[in-house]
Amino acid sequence: MEISREQPQPGLGERAARTAVVVFLLLAIVTLAFGLGWGLKDLIGDGGDSPAAPVNGAVASPGGGDSVGAAIIDEIVELLENQYVDKATLDAETLRSAAIQGIITALNDSHTQYLSPAELKAGALSLDSSYDGIGASVSDTSGAITIVTPFRNSPAEEAGIRQGDVVLEVDGESMEGWTTQMAVERIRGAQGTQVTLKVRHTDGVEETLTITRGEIPVESVFIEPNLEIIPGESGTALVDRDGNAVTNIGYVNISQFHDRTVSELKAKLADVEDKGYIGLIVDLRGNPGGLLQATVEVADEFLDRGVIISEVDADGKTQSWSARQGGIATSIPLVILIDGGSASGSEVLAAALHDNGRGDIVGVRSFGKGTVNQLQELKNCGDPAGCGALYLSVGRWLTPNGEQIEGLGVKPTIEVPMTYDEYLEQGDIQLFKAIEVLQGK
Repeated sequence: MEISREQPQPGLGERAARTAVVVFLLLAIVTLAFGLGWGLKDLIGDGGDSPAAPVNGAVASPGGGDSVGAAIIDEIVELLENQYVDKATLDAETLRSAAIQGIITALNDSHTQYLSPAELKAGALSLDSSYDGIGASVSDTSGAITIVTPFRNSPAEEAGIRQGDVVLEVDGESMEGWTTQMAVERIRGAQGTQVTLKVRHTDGVEETLTITRGEIPVESVFIEPNLEIIPGESGTALVDRDGNAVTNIGYVNISQFHDRTVSELKAKLADVEDKGYIGLIVDLRGNPGGLLQATVEVADEFLDRGVIISEVDADGKTQSWSARQGGIATSIPLVILIDGGSASGSEVLAAALHDNGRGDIVGVRSFGKGTVNQLQELKNCGDPAGCGALYLSVGRWLTPNGEQIEGLGVKPTIEVPMTYDEYLEQGDIQLFKAIEVLQGK
């Protein structure tokens, strides 16, 4: 997803030979660069609209003593500038970038990353209601740039991009060693322009696809299935395994969480509990997350009591968000659908509904993004063009039952794996199972 914040894992090849210089230089940079900033808290990639607490001061030594001595760093740089045999390689911007990425790599945290001024300007963490691009979320957590999910009706989906595709090349250039943000910067672009991606599908088949970028509206709530339940036969209808129309069960797909998701949900499910449905399917498959506030408010529409989510911060303090009465669908039985593309906010919602007794979870284990992140603008580098920002992990999400999401995901209560080939041959077997659970079969 061009707005995805899922997990940069910087490549090490070119930096390995400079590790000592890089790390020391970086520490000086971080010491000087961190100031009061503005925050953006998210659940995915993956963001959030809640102001974050500022991060202050310098990088402290592990023993809690003085901050890292900038004088030592200055001395090293001066020695390099005066005596290093390959002085031509001592480009300040290159060293600074390598230094920053070096310390982030040392953290072994795929969610913490540095964003350059250019990446910020390109909207790398934008959660606007529309943007120009191909309409897909990406991640480098697996060590390669991978499609988390193509958005519904997006240029990516229409061109044949599938969930789980590994992106091998962009416009003929290999993506080996690229980070998520590098991929976002290259794949995004003005509507009407084209980008060519070479991808390897989950079945191992490689394909080169040319995609015309478009304006991607970020609609997030749908009441028709994302996949045609029986390929080539069922259209947008909700049907069972035999192709029979299912009219006593409601369906809603939430594709991500942004500032209009709650209003969309209320508009499309306003009378869901007055229609005589025996249950409602909440489809979160391929949902990469989004805004914390939107996720909490969506959960609140299905819950009238109970904890929605808890955050444990860097100091071990816990803050919880609880449901309030007055939601639009607090009594209708639910089944929640998740898959490996369900990340962050969708994992929070699925766990909140299940742990509060609202329904079973059907599908496969979710992505496992349970880190709280803040975007801290860097201001003290002395560059009028901007210093970029640090997107850093500041806490962990816990489900209402106290379970960690990060690295573990949310486990379905009814596991139903489904490959692309199985879908083509048998239909949407995960959705079939959700229907059968609500029908008591």
